[in-house]
Amino acid sequence: MDGTSEWTEMGAEQGLDHLAMLSPVEAHYQSLVRGFSSVTTRLRNYSFYAFWVVHYKRQVRNDARRVFEDRTRRVEALYALAAAQRTNETGVAGSTFADEKIEEGGDPIDFRVETDYETPQKNRYLAPRGGAFPGVYFGQMSEMGLIGRGKRHGLPVPDEPCYALADAYAASHSDFIDGFLRCAEVGQVTRAELEPMVAMAPSSLDQESDEAAILRRLLMGEDGADLSINRRATLLAILEIAKQTDSGTEAESPSVKITEDMLRWWFIENEPNGAHADIHRSWQHYQVGDMVRLVYESLLNHAISVLEDFNEGLPAPELVSELVADIPGVPLEVWLTTLAEGPESLRELQARGMVHDAPLGDILAPLARLWRDWRHRLGDLGESYKEAPGQQTCFTELRWIEAHLTDSAETALGQLLFHRVLRRHLEVAARKFRIQTSYTYLIEVEEARLRARGKVNVNPSGPRLATAIRFLEDVDLLKQGRITPRGLAYLEAAL
Repeated sequence: MDGTSEWTEMGAEQGLDHLAMLSPVEAHYQSLVRGFSSVTTRLRNYSFYAFWVVHYKRQVRNDARRVFEDRTRRVEALYALAAAQRTNETGVAGSTFADEKIEEGGDPIDFRVETDYETPQKNRYLAPRGGAFPGVYFGQMSEMGLIGRGKRHGLPVPDEPCYALADAYAASHSDFIDGFLRCAEVGQVTRAELEPMVAMAPSSLDQESDEAAILRRLLMGEDGADLSINRRATLLAILEIAKQTDSGTEAESPSVKITEDMLRWWFIENEPNGAHADIHRSWQHYQVGDMVRLVYESLLNHAISVLEDFNEGLPAPELVSELVADIPGVPLEVWLTTLAEGPESLRELQARGMVHDAPLGDILAPLARLWRDWRHRLGDLGESYKEAPGQQTCFTELRWIEAHLTDSAETALGQLLFHRVLRRHLEVAARKFRIQTSYTYLIEVEEARLRARGKVNVNPSGPRLATAIRFLEDVDLLKQGRITPRGLAYLEAAL
């Protein structure tokens, strides 16, 4: 910095953590499914990249990052072309490029320009110059115990399990794998050469092959590594839930399809018991954390909606007075107890509190129910959400409520809105502006008045349970969200 001022664009930024309450939730669920991400959506891609990293180590043996990235772009693009031949295939980076390239009708298919280092971003097979591997697969494969990072050159270095998976993958494609590598190197492939390569597609995995068996062991964390323990427990719990719901023992209707949304509510609405009780509790803690975050973001939006009615803005005390004007003059404990009552499930309370222009009582009802159900288990939440300076989590917020139960509901809620929502947002936005030069203010302060600028896009987080389900389906432990005979056999053997 040279000491001069720089202004950043004040554009609308969606999907941001405006109260810095999402990051702790993400850190928690990530610890439960190591090796997964929202963009690593097909398990067999790990086989492909294991094969490529081992081949590069054995045959190319060049430590220059530019060479590795040049070669990786070529194999990724050809892999996308191979997979695109399979109808409705999903989860392969570069699929849009591949579909368009195949539809062009040329023969051979030339992909040199789209994979060249100097090609402008808009004309590449993928926007990142390094391809999908560095930003998408490197970290996840490392957490899976497949690769490490070279200390001297920083390139991927295969660990022992990577060699076994790579060799099994190569054996699955022994008829054409050498031709695949040759075509990737030159950046051209004839349609006749490409046709058998459809066997590389994620959905083409032979479930009886050595490759599938290795992927199954890898996915299920049979290595016993520290990073695998929670992943294995989560996946076994999913299989157990699929077994129970399919048999009708845990649901009124048999054959309930396993989805991410179904799992998040199953975890929170059922009591942990049996062999998977510990991981069940951990997923409950995720859901509590995410629900408290959603309530707080909805409170921020509620405050912004009130500000939108005042063109000149409002001083903070006046805004808070507007927000709590209809709160009854009873102790906070009494009011929360009233809000927590009723036949609605947590799921129904959350849905009601997130509708447009929901009244304050509806927004707070899920928080009241969580307080009622978890007030005597705050220590458990504190184990999952460790205290850190300046951090707000379900643990800190439910504890704050406990400390203010004897205050009037109007006073306590006013303090919560001012200190833990409005002021919190301004502090988070100021920190982002100072550190990242990103202007993320949804409320602006001018001449001691607050003015509305935008709203939070309030949505539940994505805890990678969808990826877990997809991976279980990829190795035939689930099928269309229901447990398979192979899945039942695996679950019984694991118990």
